[in-house]
Amino acid sequence: MNRQDYSVLSKTFEDYLSAHQPYGSPDSLYEPVRYINELGGKRIRPVLLLMAYNLWQEDVTPALPAAMAVEYFHNFSLMHDDIMDEAPLRRGKETVHNKFGRNAAILSGDAMLIRCYELLLQAGERSGVGAQLCLLMCKASLEICEGQQLDMDFESLASPTDAEYLEMIRKKTSCLLGISLQLGAALAGASETEAQALYSFGEKMGLGFQIQDDFLDTFGDAQLTGKRRGGDILRGKKNFLYVHTYNTLAPPDQKDFAQKYELAVIRQNIDPILRFYEKQNMSEYVHQIQSGYFDEATSHLEAMDRQRSSSLLDFTKSIMNRNF
Repeated sequence: MNRQDYSVLSKTFEDYLSAHQPYGSPDSLYEPVRYINELGGKRIRPVLLLMAYNLWQEDVTPALPAAMAVEYFHNFSLMHDDIMDEAPLRRGKETVHNKFGRNAAILSGDAMLIRCYELLLQAGERSGVGAQLCLLMCKASLEICEGQQLDMDFESLASPTDAEYLEMIRKKTSCLLGISLQLGAALAGASETEAQALYSFGEKMGLGFQIQDDFLDTFGDAQLTGKRRGGDILRGKKNFLYVHTYNTLAPPDQKDFAQKYELAVIRQNIDPILRFYEKQNMSEYVHQIQSGYFDEATSHLEAMDRQRSSSLLDFTKSIMNRNF
């Protein structure tokens, strides 16, 4: 069976998304949706869904509405996250709430969430799995909300533990990668065991992905990432680099580090924190953690046919080595 690679499936999805941009009355509800859809991005979640579907079915056309559903959910969550974070940029462009206003971003995001479930029902109608897809997405959606709340709760702490932070990103970020794969497998007719294995694979891959994202937010090239370098530091956000650094220091040093971080926020100068992270060899540590999660992720594919899962392994290697 012909299994399509990431670039081919990405192009297929981009064409479908472009051809199905929403219009309606009042258009002021749908213009922000079109805007965030057109900002681009890596489209990892919809492409993962299509890749999972393509493991069992050659023609991915029936899975395109479900792929659009997870992209709508992802973009909805970004719109609302940007409001909560008061972020000015998304993918190098104005955030929706900056361009259209806070209320428009909230309401248009709500519309995207509703459309997500409509699209899942549409995708599952032919094979009678629409309700199953929606139930899986409901469970994931609630976990993602829990993760976002944990993230906000952590703002009032000196620092969560490493374990607490990893559980937060498992819920907030990794869950959606896992569910994208699980939805694709379920829609394609995979067994429950196979679909669950893909979820677990995506979840572990997502943990490594988010840790790398935290690293790129701090040390990445803004022209490649589309985000301001050190944005988490400038907003006073405690990402994985902060959390791990804080938890490895002795109590007096923890206090000193926290004060330096607060000063970096006040002065909007990230350089002292970058130098501190470099002394802590954060680049090496992040690579080590990523490799561990990659090994855990791939272990969940051992029960599957190696030829069938090879495309997912190749894709995982590529995103774990990304610089944007």
